[in-house]
Amino acid sequence: MALRRPPTRVELKADDIVEYEQIMSERQLAAEDAAATTGGGSGGGPNDSAYSGAYSSKTGKTPTSAAKRKANIAERIGAGRAG
Repeated sequence: MALRRPPTRVELKADDIVEYEQIMSERQLAAEDAAATTGGGSGGGPNDSAYSGAYSSKTGKTPTSAAKRKANIAERIGAGRAG
């Protein structure tokens, strides 16, 4: 039988919220600056052609989009079949 303990309580203070909002706004500004300097690219994600080439050369596979993966999963489980 496992010993049970009460859950750990973490206090959320007003100063923590202010600090969180400040950090998030700084990150958002940095992301906007990075997107502006790189020409608004995807940042090396699966839709980036350089990423795709490097990925396929290493693994022999090509990355697929999330929408395509969802469609493949739906086909495998038989979702969307009539009758």
